[in-house]
Amino acid sequence: MSGRRIRGFTLIELLVVIAIIAILIALLLPAVQQAREAARLTQCRNNQKQLGLAFHNYHDVYNMLPSYSMCPHPVNYPMGWVPRLFPYIDEANRYNAMDALYPNYMTRRSPMRSNNQNDPLFCTPIKVLYCPSSEIGGTCQNRPGAGNFLYQNLQGSLHYRGNGGSRDVDYFTNNAANQDYTQSGVIYPESTTRITDIKDGTSNTILLGEISSAIGWTPPTLETSGFGGMFPWVWGYYAYTPCTPGSKGYLMIDHKMVQWPIGYRGPWSASATPYNSAHAAKSCTTLLCDGSVRVLSSNLDLGTLKAMATRSQGDIPGEF
Repeated sequence: MSGRRIRGFTLIELLVVIAIIAILIALLLPAVQQAREAARLTQCRNNQKQLGLAFHNYHDVYNMLPSYSMCPHPVNYPMGWVPRLFPYIDEANRYNAMDALYPNYMTRRSPMRSNNQNDPLFCTPIKVLYCPSSEIGGTCQNRPGAGNFLYQNLQGSLHYRGNGGSRDVDYFTNNAANQDYTQSGVIYPESTTRITDIKDGTSNTILLGEISSAIGWTPPTLETSGFGGMFPWVWGYYAYTPCTPGSKGYLMIDHKMVQWPIGYRGPWSASATPYNSAHAAKSCTTLLCDGSVRVLSSNLDLGTLKAMATRSQGDIPGEF
C-alpha cells in the first residue's frame, strides 16, 4: 500500500481563488454594462432612423409633414402624428384595425380618454416608439391610471417628441396655464410644414427629440400628474376654445417646444417638457429633418439647441 499523500487545496488557497474571481467579475461588469448600453443606444438611434424614413415617405405622399391640430377639434384628446405614420413603419395592420373599429378613427375617436382605451391596438408596445434604455419601457407605466385616463399606464409609450420650435420664436400664450405654444419648429399646432419650408437646412433642424426618462425630475409630480411629461402615443394635442385669434391655446403633447437644456430637471410647463434620457451622461438621440440621427450631449449650449429648433430664422447652429 502506497504511503503517498494526495494533496488538496487549503482553505486559504480557496479563499484567494474566490477573491480573484470576484475581482475579475467586478472588473468585467462595467464593461458588460457599457456594451449593453451601447447596444441599447444603437437601437434607440435605429428607431429614430426608421421614423425619419417614415416621415419622408409620408411627405412624398402628402407633400407635407404630418399635420393634425385644429381648433375646435372633433374629439377631446385627439391623436397626433404617430398613427399617421403607421403605414410606413410596418404597422398598416394596426392602422386598418383602427378604422375597422370606427371609420376615420384617427380624427373621430379618442383612445386616450373616451374610446377603446384598453384595446390591444393601443396597449401593445410598438418597438420603434420607445427607447430600450428607458426605465419606463414599452407601456406608459410612469403614469398611473386614474379618472378619465383609467388605462394610460397600459397604453403604448412614446419616447420621441416632435419639434414644436424654440420658446423664443413665434411663441403664443393667452395667459392661461398650459395653453402656451410655439409655431417656429416643424411639428406644431396647425402646422403644414414642407421640407422646402425648412430654410435653415434639414441637417441643422430637429424633427424629433428624445424624452424617455423621468428619473430626477423635480418635482416628480410633473411626470405622474397634470399634463407635463410623457403620455402614450395615442394622445397628440389638445385645443382650448375659443378659437379666435389671440385667444387660442394648445397643449403640445406628442411635440414639445425647446425652452430648457438637455437633461434639465427643474420645473417646466407642460408644452416645454425638456429632452432627457437614461443614456450615459444624459445624452439624447435626435432625429434631424434630413433623416440623420445625432446623439446630443447634455452639455450642448442652450442657444445652439434653440437654433436647431427653428426652421427658418437664419440662426444656423455651429458645431453640435
